[in-house]
Amino acid sequence: MEVFLFLFFFLIGLASLTVTFVAIIQILSNDFDGVKYEWILVSMIFIIGPILYLTKGRKLIIKK
Repeated sequence: MEVFLFLFFFLIGLASLTVTFVAIIQILSNDFDGVKYEWILVSMIFIIGPILYLTKGRKLIIKK
């Protein structure tokens, strides 16, 4: 049971870290309708930041 709990938290942390890096790269490499450094800081918050980025921040990226 403890192994599954560890794997669960490990996968959540890994997914959060992956979304954070993708968010930072997309914010820096594309035109962004918001304040870039604020959204980079928001996306760096452990679990809440990537969720906020996926729900609200992705809409602010201006794709060419």
